[in-house]
Amino acid sequence: MEFLHHTGTFVAILTFTGFAAVPAEHASAPAYPASDWQMKRLMTPTSSQRASESKGQVFIYDSLEINKIEAAMDSNFERIQNMMFIRIHHPPESEGGTPAVEDDDC
Repeated sequence: MEFLHHTGTFVAILTFTGFAAVPAEHASAPAYPASDWQMKRLMTPTSSQRASESKGQVFIYDSLEINKIEAAMDSNFERIQNMMFIRIHHPPESEGGTPAVEDDDC
């Protein structure tokens, strides 16, 4: 099983054999603005990304909005076991309020 998480400068890859941090430009995911490439991968994964998922890869999505996550989980139910979400953004409880970000210690 492999975990891939893009944080801007580095991509962390966690496998059963260990942990490695590699510069983002050497990772398989392009360094697009965070929400754009993550949403593309979440909603319309490439055939190679789907093949990796079928082998057990879990992708960690970072700082997405809850409504986008819920839509992705509804439309891609068969892939839920390959998704992990951290720092989920929630809309403000009241107009003019501050959006909440889940603190999941990841």
